[in-house]
Amino acid sequence: NMTLDLTPAPVLQELIDDLETKICKLTTELAIAHSENAPRYLTYGIEKQLDILESVLERVDSQQELMNLKQNSINLN
Repeated sequence: NMTLDLTPAPVLQELIDDLETKICKLTTELAIAHSENAPRYLTYGIEKQLDILESVLERVDSQQELMNLKQNSINLN
């Protein structure tokens, strides 16, 4: 018995994955910078990048959810 999943892949999933990967890398960089007592301007810069990426990720996630809801409502009609 073969089952086919015909639900479309989330349109923004590649972007979401890229953002999550970048956030993970920067989080690691930040931890290393802290452990090496890096200058404050360096850790501050990484923290600001993380803030921006997390904000963008939140917006992209929300947009994908909205697209999913619209698609589901179209499928129900």
